Amino acid sequence: MTFKMSYSKEELKGLEPVPAGLYNVMFAGFKPKISEKKDSLNFNGQVKIIGQPDLANRFIFASLNTKIAAFIQDFVHSFGLPLENSGNGEFTIPGRWNGDPTKYIAEDPSTWVYVGPLTSQTAEWEVGIKPHYKDPTKTSQEIVRFICKVPDCANRFPEVQHSKDMRKKA
Repeated sequence: MTFKMSYSKEELKGLEPVPAGLYNVMFAGFKPKISEKKDSLNFNGQVKIIGQPDLANRFIFASLNTKIAAFIQDFVHSFGLPLENSGNGEFTIPGRWNGDPTKYIAEDPSTWVYVGPLTSQTAEWEVGIKPHYKDPTKTSQEIVRFICKVPDCANRFPEVQHSKDMRKKA
């Protein structure tokens, strides 16, 4: 017997963005890919909302681009970890990238898999709402700020200036 799977118009519409506010989240991974202009890398951090049954299993996505290293630092600090010092004034996301050997392609970040201490860590993020980039009649989420959880961050890293509102343009 054959059948077709069908979906209502409401189901196809997709989920509305989560309301603006503060959220406790758990790191769920990265979805890295080359940027549209092919001149940088988008990490696309993913977290799952925790502690709010009405938003169970909802995700928040953070667009993290290698050209905005300060936001990547803020992202990592929100999980209570500093960036790793790799020497020569360079810093990295703690952990490593490991690919499934049957799928890994060094030149294709979408095949990379993050393995490291961010896995299952929790953070607190402030999320806002903005007009959708393609359809102004819709809305989408945006990260307002990642709240730092690094113990004694201001004294340990006096050069770090965490963004209080990532929506502001420089």
